[in-house]
Amino acid sequence: MPQPPAQQRLHAMLDLLRQQIAQQPDGACRQPRFDTQLFRTSGTRLADYLRELESNVSQLTAADSDVARRQWLAEKVLDQIAALQRECDSQQLRVKRERPRIDSRQKKREEYQGFEQRLLAMIQQREQHLARAETLSVQQQLIREVDQLQERLARCRAAIYKLELQFTSR
Repeated sequence: MPQPPAQQRLHAMLDLLRQQIAQQPDGACRQPRFDTQLFRTSGTRLADYLRELESNVSQLTAADSDVARRQWLAEKVLDQIAALQRECDSQQLRVKRERPRIDSRQKKREEYQGFEQRLLAMIQQREQHLARAETLSVQQQLIREVDQLQERLARCRAAIYKLELQFTSR
């Protein structure tokens, strides 16, 4: 039995979309590309979204579901097709705009450098308080705090040094 013209157009649109997605660099994204109401898939690749769309199309063309469900699913399929087409059309722009992924060692190094900056600020603050301290007990407490912060700073710098060695030994 031949397919109705609407189904033929739907399958033609789906075939065209498959071809467009096949031509795209289909890398995973850091975040989902679409709203969860549009696509339920947990993947972030275009192929993941295409699989969900194909599943919805096969449910739509099955004759055993009620009319209200089919109408809702037809609208969803059209929205999914439009969204995937827009995404394919904007891929060339997106590749240029997205930041390259930072590997875990680079991220860790930046985190440690942030710790180092905060520790230096804390040491400077305690030393300023020490210069203004009037009683001996306050001075001794601030000296202990500065010593503790210096030790933490030394450990932090050692960790940064180890990461730097990993970068140079790549």
